[in-house]
Amino acid sequence: MISPEQTILDYKISDDDMKLFNPYLKNLKKIIDENSNLEKGELVSLLLTHRNDFVTEFCFTIPYYDVLVKTASYSPIVEIGAGSGYWAGCLSKMGVDVIAYDSHPPGAHSPWEWFKGNPWFDDSWYHILKGDESDAAHHPDRTLLMAWPMPMNPMAYNALCSYKNAGGKTLIFIGDPHPASSGDEHFYKMLYEFKEIETVNLYSWPGIKEKLLIYSLV
Repeated sequence: MISPEQTILDYKISDDDMKLFNPYLKNLKKIIDENSNLEKGELVSLLLTHRNDFVTEFCFTIPYYDVLVKTASYSPIVEIGAGSGYWAGCLSKMGVDVIAYDSHPPGAHSPWEWFKGNPWFDDSWYHILKGDESDAAHHPDRTLLMAWPMPMNPMAYNALCSYKNAGGKTLIFIGDPHPASSGDEHFYKMLYEFKEIETVNLYSWPGIKEKLLIYSLV
């Protein structure tokens, strides 16, 4: 188990990682390896200058072998707020059955233009269905996956309610478990009602403390 202080700088790519479709991790580690002569503080600063580019091309959370395998073990999956579909794409290439929704699937609009298309992502890595949190109710037979839902926003809470009320049984939540970072206070209050099956501290961007949390809703 890794400590909360560890970041992607501490991650050692395995042979299993190299077999996976995962340009996010491979491109990021290439930058790290090519600048291994830098002091850690300088390397952190360099990485952070690239973060927005990586996020808009791929996603927020950096996937790697162990955490993808952990997520895949809960297949089939429905992802709400799938963004670019990068995690869905990685999982699908591992043979996982994934259905992914986003209210604004990435299109031609530039990222960071909040009122045009998807405000975060400019690439698509999977077929993303246009839909919102209510679509979670259509798939109670699947594990619900949500990664970094919008902060101070009811989307995650609404999705979880829709899914649970339809008979859904398992949630995988990825993010920094705090309403200022992802989800809202109602979402976290609801999580306290459920059994936490597993918690995984993730190798993340420097300065980002995120976890993968798995809950049983029954």
